[in-house]
Amino acid sequence: MSRLLCGLFLLSLPAHGQLKPHVQAKIHQYLLTQQKRMGFQGIVLIGTPAEVFVDTIGLASVELAAPIRTSSRFRIASITKQFTAALVVKAVEDGKLHLDAPLSRFFPEAPAPWHSITLHQLLTHTAGIPHNEGIRDYWAVKSRLPLSASQAQAEIFGMPLLFPPGTGTHYSSPGYFLLATILEQIYQDSFANILDKHVLEPLDMRASGLYSSGRVVPLMTSGYHLAGDSLQVAPYRDMSLMKGSGDLYTSAADLVRWNAHLMEGTWTSPKVTERLFSVQNPGSVNGHTDPYGYGWYLRGASGVLPEARYTGGGTFGCSALSVMYPRTKTSLIILSNVSTLPVNQLWADLEKIMLELPFSMPELLEAQVPSQQDITQLPGAYQTTSGQVLRILTADGKLYAKLGGNPPFELFKSAELRFFGKKVSVTFTFQRNDEGTIASVSADGRGQNILFMRMEP
Repeated sequence: MSRLLCGLFLLSLPAHGQLKPHVQAKIHQYLLTQQKRMGFQGIVLIGTPAEVFVDTIGLASVELAAPIRTSSRFRIASITKQFTAALVVKAVEDGKLHLDAPLSRFFPEAPAPWHSITLHQLLTHTAGIPHNEGIRDYWAVKSRLPLSASQAQAEIFGMPLLFPPGTGTHYSSPGYFLLATILEQIYQDSFANILDKHVLEPLDMRASGLYSSGRVVPLMTSGYHLAGDSLQVAPYRDMSLMKGSGDLYTSAADLVRWNAHLMEGTWTSPKVTERLFSVQNPGSVNGHTDPYGYGWYLRGASGVLPEARYTGGGTFGCSALSVMYPRTKTSLIILSNVSTLPVNQLWADLEKIMLELPFSMPELLEAQVPSQQDITQLPGAYQTTSGQVLRILTADGKLYAKLGGNPPFELFKSAELRFFGKKVSVTFTFQRNDEGTIASVSADGRGQNILFMRMEP
């Protein structure tokens, strides 16, 4: 563990002023707590390129006991999309592309239902293209294969559309693969070279680039995954199907530099940034309630919380979030080499600490082994009065919770009929009825208490 405080420690967010020493200490305590709770290790950076607070926790390589440094590099998964979107909008402003251009102009071999898809629809996840899971055998086979560009493209075009283009919203990384391929067509160059020429070199982002499987990158952190109470080497995932959607690596300092140039309008034409940060899709993209621009989520000012633009990313061995506050031109960066951590919850907590709002440090609970009675009696479906369904599942002697369409997460026992999640700040307390049968479960977290009644089997 190490901590580096640079510049004048100015946060400059509304009502902040100087990032006070006790706030710095509380942030560090919070990160140490989350390291113990959920295995967090990584870097948090708050400020501007000139005035910045940085805190590093944990190891870049667990095997070598090498600590994370301020110069460490991390894969950032879907944060890549904001760079692809910026390059596409820049090409539009330069007269090389049109947002309403149909996909058939670039991919005449695409299936007929895809022909009318526009660049705008690809950028806003309204094209009807499935996410990666729509590719047959994606997780079991395709995600591990070093596919050629043509093979990857064929896998994408092999998926049926979920809805007619422009009639709905569905988050899609393959859509951004196609955008990166379109950039390669108009520039007659690789996506890596296009990114270097138009972004990384002009902005002196020397710690950034496109990660390819097998490539040795200096100062790159090793990727890990929290399984139970221990870190494991993250599963392998090939980058070939992630072009333009999830294959970028960078450092926290480089991301702050990129954000600063966008907020200052010094990267390219003001029209580009205006389009990036205008509401392009007011609907729910990937479960977010905030509207979507081009590659960025747009949170309006609300109560004590300032306006923010943000993008997160997560994959095996990677959890990342980049936030910019346009009013004060400051950034908050979270980069971790552990998958898949709740970066939005970390951001919400860190904002409360920075704004000195009421905040309780997450509780450190000692995990107990579920009893055979727990494994037998607790699994089942539970529902709120509004119809929200919580499923308690069991596998290999462990309990898991799955809320709606979200992925399941492991439950750890803290007391009789009381369980908690490590990657989510929620505790579950099960209740018996007069006959001694499990009848309900209450979920406490994020200032809410929700009661789920057991459904009939």
